[in-house]
Amino acid sequence: MPPALLPVALRVESGTLRLHCNTVGLGLEPCVVRAAIEQVDGRRDELNRWQPTDGDGGVARADHIAVSLDWTRCEDGVRIAIALTNTGSQTIFLQQLAIEFTGFEAWWAARDVVPRALRMAYCGAHSRSQTSRSYVTSLHAGESLESWWVGALSGPTGPGVVVGGMQPERFVTRIRTTRDAFTAEFPLEGWALAAGTRLQVDPLWLGATALAPLAALEQFASVLGTAMHARVDTPPSGWGSWGHWLERIDAGLMREMVHAIDGSPALRRVIDVVQIDDGWSELLDSQRVSASWRPNTRFPTGLAPLAAEVSRTGRRCGLWVMPFAVNAGSSIVAAHPEWLVRNDAGEPHRVGGTDSYCLDPTHPGAASWLTELLRGFRDWGIDYVKLDFLRTLLAPDPADTADSFTERRHYHGARTRLEAYRAGLRVIRAAVGDEATIVACSAPAAAGVGLVDCHRVGPDIDKRWTGRLAGVRDAARAVATNWFWQGRTWVNDPDYLLICESEPLTRFWATVVALSGGSMILSADLSTLEPWAETMLAFVMPPVGIAARPLDLFEHAPEPRRWLLPLQRGKQSWTMLGLLNWGERPVTERIAAADIDVAGPVHIWDVWRQRHQISETLITVPIEAQSAALLRITPVTCEPTLVGTDMHWAQGWYEFESVSFDALTGALCLMPAVTMPRSGRAWIWVPDAWMLADGSVTCEHKLVVVNLGASDVAVIHFTRSPHSQISEEPAC
Repeated sequence: MPPALLPVALRVESGTLRLHCNTVGLGLEPCVVRAAIEQVDGRRDELNRWQPTDGDGGVARADHIAVSLDWTRCEDGVRIAIALTNTGSQTIFLQQLAIEFTGFEAWWAARDVVPRALRMAYCGAHSRSQTSRSYVTSLHAGESLESWWVGALSGPTGPGVVVGGMQPERFVTRIRTTRDAFTAEFPLEGWALAAGTRLQVDPLWLGATALAPLAALEQFASVLGTAMHARVDTPPSGWGSWGHWLERIDAGLMREMVHAIDGSPALRRVIDVVQIDDGWSELLDSQRVSASWRPNTRFPTGLAPLAAEVSRTGRRCGLWVMPFAVNAGSSIVAAHPEWLVRNDAGEPHRVGGTDSYCLDPTHPGAASWLTELLRGFRDWGIDYVKLDFLRTLLAPDPADTADSFTERRHYHGARTRLEAYRAGLRVIRAAVGDEATIVACSAPAAAGVGLVDCHRVGPDIDKRWTGRLAGVRDAARAVATNWFWQGRTWVNDPDYLLICESEPLTRFWATVVALSGGSMILSADLSTLEPWAETMLAFVMPPVGIAARPLDLFEHAPEPRRWLLPLQRGKQSWTMLGLLNWGERPVTERIAAADIDVAGPVHIWDVWRQRHQISETLITVPIEAQSAALLRITPVTCEPTLVGTDMHWAQGWYEFESVSFDALTGALCLMPAVTMPRSGRAWIWVPDAWMLADGSVTCEHKLVVVNLGASDVAVIHFTRSPHSQISEEPAC
């Protein structure tokens, strides 16, 4: 099998740049690179004749401007530094820079395939806007796809290439993809480049792969996270109000839910955050004209007593807020209009074509007001903040088709939208402190790396397959497409873990959220949970922090069926395989072991149905319509082996510190982890080489069922068996 990532080199030859992927069958000769520069006055210069520079790179010149590219190897890819130099005698005002890599059509023609392209959302939580939808789709002749921050182009199973902005500090990166070309566009927003000066544009990263570019996307996210000093910590596990209650909350309801969490044996050990979402502030009262962010009348004693009550249970209290949005009737508009982002006419810019405005956090007065607001939350006892509608500061707003980067914004202390956005996030981070958790919602993706802890990667979810908002289907598509960010740039937030309109659909969404590796915030009326729902939701909590890879994302776009997650605890390793049925009819999924890189024979433990099989070549699993299967795949050995549990979906990741077998004494030891969420059962496979010696447990069909307490060390004793081995077991 070819390596997942390929060495890539760019060099100047005969006036063109060439991309070399040094592996058999994957060359690109030539990869022509063109640059195009647009100015505010409409002038456009195209540059495609490159001259070598002293280092690895090239420079192209027009009458008054030069573009230089310099590249260095970076984590099995190439870091491309880009600079513009004004070689003229007057200041020029720059609208956009575009760098095009072309020549990929030869890949698809040689293989007679229709390529797939990644479309990454500009902003991931606006349910009714195409600008906010992430997916992979087929790309036919004449079609073009717009992606933000990063783009990928691939055959159904490869080869593939990834291009993305690896250090977005100043300019947004937009990737336009056709079958033949990537074009990385940088909206320069009227940047004034004085004569003789140089502008360093945020760099690009390029990686190639002989397979579908899953590993390349993961590597891109790792490079981006390292460059931007990503904040990646344990994903939060909690309860929040919005998914079930929307804004219909009050202090009494919140206290009832806090008590219900403590009263649930299944949930109380896996919930560490209680999040108060929209519905607590004056913004809901009267005509939503206040920007004071004071608690409304449904919280008559304020939020501090409620936060203190949450804290006494050992949990953190979270709060929802829109820090950059200012309603038209707010006192800020009348008293401090200078605090607002402005347009070219000098007027406050209306956000999304509405009566709302946007706070300019680069203005000292606005920054001071924002600091006071967030520090006030901390004084109440809030140490987890969900920042919503962050897109208002870094629009174009998904809800406003007339808004674009050609519509300039003016800030007190920043020259671009991205500079202003990151300045605002720095103000918020300084106000809440490094130890607080910041969740970015309805936020431009790569723009917040290094400043936020969690990031919404999809739209608001509905309890139906397709619903008033996005529905389970669209939310799951977004989770699949955004898997590569998780644990590399931030913690992915897939949106609320809900009880959906049916048990199979709840199983589908619970499986997707679990496999996302990201935050798990349950939203439900805990006082009326049915037993099956409480058991299922608690079973997938807390999160593991590692995202499963959607193996067939580019093959079965936009709805991958097979999600793979290798896990290891001590000396034991196993693989979790999620199988999703996106269709309206039941299916029987058949997977060749070789397709998931598993060498048989292996134990197959059906987690949801608690059934066991051994297979060497083919895995067969029935799945209900719009539901999911979850399998633990463990190599068959000649020793007693843990094959499954009913305590947590990751099947040993949280339950045990170690699982070890001593062949000299015949003792299998299950050492519980400190994080073990609950008591339950474990299933142990007994091969023919051994037999059960412990009379306190029973063995049926070669499976031992062990009952475990939440902190019990379990030791099961075996003795050598005189029986011969059966053909499905390895030689011992």
